[in-house]
Amino acid sequence: MTEISTTKLLSIRDCGFDEYWLRDRIYDDPAILGLGDLRPISKERTQSQGGRLDLLLKDPEDDSMFEVELQLGATDETHIIRTIEYWANEKRKWPKRSHTAVLVAEQITNRFFNVVQLLSLAVPIVGIQATMVEVNGARALHFNKVLDTYEEPEETETQQQGYDENYWIKNHAGTLECAKWYRSLMENLYGDIPAKYFEWYVSLLVGGVARVWVNRRKNDRAFIQIKVGTDNLQETADYLNAKGVQFTTQAWGAVNFNVNLQQLKDNAEIHEWLASKLAPEHLRQRAKQQSA
Repeated sequence: MTEISTTKLLSIRDCGFDEYWLRDRIYDDPAILGLGDLRPISKERTQSQGGRLDLLLKDPEDDSMFEVELQLGATDETHIIRTIEYWANEKRKWPKRSHTAVLVAEQITNRFFNVVQLLSLAVPIVGIQATMVEVNGARALHFNKVLDTYEEPEETETQQQGYDENYWIKNHAGTLECAKWYRSLMENLYGDIPAKYFEWYVSLLVGGVARVWVNRRKNDRAFIQIKVGTDNLQETADYLNAKGVQFTTQAWGAVNFNVNLQQLKDNAEIHEWLASKLAPEHLRQRAKQQSA
């Protein structure tokens, strides 16, 4: 019979390490958090209102930012507030980017869960448990994401003054063509699709709610975010993997593509499938009745 070893949970501090050691381990290899292939931006980042953000990480695929606060032992009110405060500070500095607050602690307490449930519709926050384990005398550091409840609220966007279709034609024509292609695709399913123009992106609305964001990129490319919802995210990822296309996902229920117009056309069938998932069936039926 095969002998199965058992693990022993240890305190990071009792093993002779502190938060600075944990910070440096994550900074040297951010992927160990399990949040994707992230890149380190800074550590001990000074905040304008006082304090220091333990780690600022970035996803190079879509420039999304992760504000990471570390705590040895169990979560407490101070670190929860600090995590959210630092997230808000960085979001104000980079308002066009996606930001996620991350609290890494040895114990994620029930009180932390309760607080995050109240905040989950306003703050994208992730809880990760850092554990030191010992097996047969060897020690290892393990990270486990135990909480990720955020889903982006469906708020009405207000179009920025000075940024209209003419602005995009003059400055980002290639990205605009991608937006127009996707808009036409969606109109085949839902009828009229309003578009709103901003400095960094164009949003496409279904049923009055923004569902697709076409972000500007260089060389006539576009970074397209499609909100399929958290409930459909795994099914969508499985479908896209089976089709062999490159994509990324975001915890609030979006799939992302970094593409040009030709790549969109080459994968038209895939994007038609995605577009069909963006609104309830009754909206598609209404569009069919209106076109009949």
